[in-house]
Amino acid sequence: MARGSCAGRRGGTPRERSWRVTRVKVSRVGVVGLGGIGRVHIAGLRRLGVQVHGYDDIPDARSKANEELGVVVHPDLASLIDAVDVVDVCTPTDTHAAAALAAIRAGRSVICEKPLARTLGEADALIAAADEAGVALHVAHVVRFFPEYAAARAAVAAGRIGQPGVLRLTREGGMPNPNGWYHDVARSAGIIGDVMIHDIDFARWIAGDVVRVYARTLRPAGPYNGATHAYALLTHASGAISHLTASWARTGASFRTSFEFSGSQGMLDYATDQRPLLRTAPPDLAHAGGPMLDEDPWAAELREFLAAIEGGPTPRVTAHDGRAALAIALAALESAETGRAVDLPPAANPFPGSAPSPAEVVSV
Repeated sequence: MARGSCAGRRGGTPRERSWRVTRVKVSRVGVVGLGGIGRVHIAGLRRLGVQVHGYDDIPDARSKANEELGVVVHPDLASLIDAVDVVDVCTPTDTHAAAALAAIRAGRSVICEKPLARTLGEADALIAAADEAGVALHVAHVVRFFPEYAAARAAVAAGRIGQPGVLRLTREGGMPNPNGWYHDVARSAGIIGDVMIHDIDFARWIAGDVVRVYARTLRPAGPYNGATHAYALLTHASGAISHLTASWARTGASFRTSFEFSGSQGMLDYATDQRPLLRTAPPDLAHAGGPMLDEDPWAAELREFLAAIEGGPTPRVTAHDGRAALAIALAALESAETGRAVDLPPAANPFPGSAPSPAEVVSV
């Protein structure tokens, strides 16, 4: 299937197909993968009051989860799937598809950590299987749930900066465990697939579909000789341009993220180490919109997904959004490897981004 196309066997748009699902009351969620992000999901689920089950193929991880987390630990994946209403996949990227597909085939709705899968073929297979089984499939692009990012998106959607023209997003920290699987590009798609994909998804949410990607990777390190710094230039169908930087080369410094959105009528900028966190230019630009919520973004994300599975509103991120972010990330990886820009075909169901039409901006 061509890069950028959407899978699905039934009629209707991807969002419509995604919500022809069986609604279930969720009281038990099974987390597959009990490492770092699995523990974050477990904490969020416990805040929501559901019973949490867990499984990991590493025996030591299962033992620690039983002792430290108080979850119902299962000896194998099949046992966990059989015991829960929803399966939450928090395993390494290259194993997402197998775990999620097993749950879908058993009739369980699935929440899957980003990226949705390691390949587009796997992502398409998951979306098609969920559609066929009539179950929900969610992908956890949590940055959409961070309050400053959500507030900025609300401002753009309200026309506060006019039409977005140039977006700059950064996500930088020190190198995690150099022996970790995420440094193995074959397993994780490297720093682009593991780190930059957060901002790829957010840039697309703001400025719409991407039609061209140019990327560079730098500073190879560790036993896998994987890049520790990456830069990408995204050209959106709208004409907007996004500059993305992701880095594991910020040695000895704190983790930092930032964004700057420049539009036809103003600008928003944010950084974790600036005060105030979210600023506007000109200074009298209307408030960015959206409260700075105190809720943990992972809990907020899971709350939205579980509510949707129970019959509530469509969440702000769908499996098709996850598939689109993966397509852009893999195009960036291809560009970095070949030194050439990669063109993406027009989406079957175009997403224009969050900005209102030019006529609506004028009337704001």
